[in-house]
Amino acid sequence: MSLGVSEGDTRAIEALEPEVRITAEALGASLADRLVELAPSLTRDGDDTSPSARLVALSLDRERDPDPVSLVACLGAHRAYLARRGNPEGVSLGALALARLLVWATRASMIGPAPEVVWLGPGARRPAAGPDQYVIVARARAEVSSGQREAVAEALVRERRPD
Repeated sequence: MSLGVSEGDTRAIEALEPEVRITAEALGASLADRLVELAPSLTRDGDDTSPSARLVALSLDRERDPDPVSLVACLGAHRAYLARRGNPEGVSLGALALARLLVWATRASMIGPAPEVVWLGPGARRPAAGPDQYVIVARARAEVSSGQREAVAEALVRERRPD
């Protein structure tokens, strides 16, 4: 794969129990259909559609950096998306930013009433938030040979109240 992570992230991922890592990868892979539907572009480095890149940040409003389980899930979603696009050695920072939002929503649904993602995509296309909605922004930043690249994805979210 042409997307790498920091040594610290690599150590944290390697410290996960194998069963936990496999489950996180499967969670990420299950999001590939949604990423294909959203169709984020491949990150280019000049004319290179399969650049080598090192993930520098994968941030989400209101959250710290992803824990190792979320990071593995995001990387799994990214890998599955690229395989479905026919470019398994590529990089899509947009897919990583979208995966960060999707993994957050999926994990939230496992512990209680999950926020409803009303809309997901690039901020320029986001509709205005309603009175019961809020925006969450995810950013994926990576270093490629020509410098840093960043993709931003936004989700319009509505809290679900327990009955």
